[in-house]
Amino acid sequence: MKPKPNSGPQMHADCTVCDTKSKGFMCSTSDAVAKKVAEVKADCSYRAGEAIFRAGERSLGLFAVRKGVVKLESLSADGHSHTVDLVGPGGLLGYRALFGEGLYKKSAWALEDTEVCFLPKQEILDLFRCHPELGLKMIGQLGDDLDRAQGKWVNQIDKGAPARVADALLFLNEKFSGTSWTRKEIAEWAGTTTETVIRTLAQFEKEGIISQNYKNFTILSFQRLLEKSQSV
Repeated sequence: MKPKPNSGPQMHADCTVCDTKSKGFMCSTSDAVAKKVAEVKADCSYRAGEAIFRAGERSLGLFAVRKGVVKLESLSADGHSHTVDLVGPGGLLGYRALFGEGLYKKSAWALEDTEVCFLPKQEILDLFRCHPELGLKMIGQLGDDLDRAQGKWVNQIDKGAPARVADALLFLNEKFSGTSWTRKEIAEWAGTTTETVIRTLAQFEKEGIISQNYKNFTILSFQRLLEKSQSV
């Protein structure tokens, strides 16, 4: 799947003054790198529910999220989808596929209207050669991602569904407080079923821990929700 550039005349965002500059390692290294990125990138936009890339497709480059939220999804052998990670402004998509076989291992879906900067693969590799510090920052990014993935994996083994749902609510509220979440999306992040999420949220609401409506929840007691997340 080729990146979908914005249609019509474009005013490319200036990477040196971008709101997400301090959040992503591609543009936060130096103004020289930011200027080079601005020269080679393409601005792309995706509607909520659109795929940015799909598992098995060959990598064409790197995506940096400027606005919105993107879900990285994998499918189990029985066809169930699992949310592996959620990426917001400043985050990168597809950097692992730059090397090795060059194939995406997961699919990336826009959860809301999303804007990304696309950087072609060869341009990224040239930047790594000219600016070795980017490689060190990428290693740090990989380490952070691995730590988060391991923590999520351990939680799903050690904790029951209510504790995982509580974990999910705390994480989503901290990292993506301005985003609305369906019960299915919460379930995919928590590693459980939509029905279990519905029952658990109803119980949390009954206990006065949260309030909820169609696609939003409000945490009324962080301490009690934290206690729920720490139960087995």
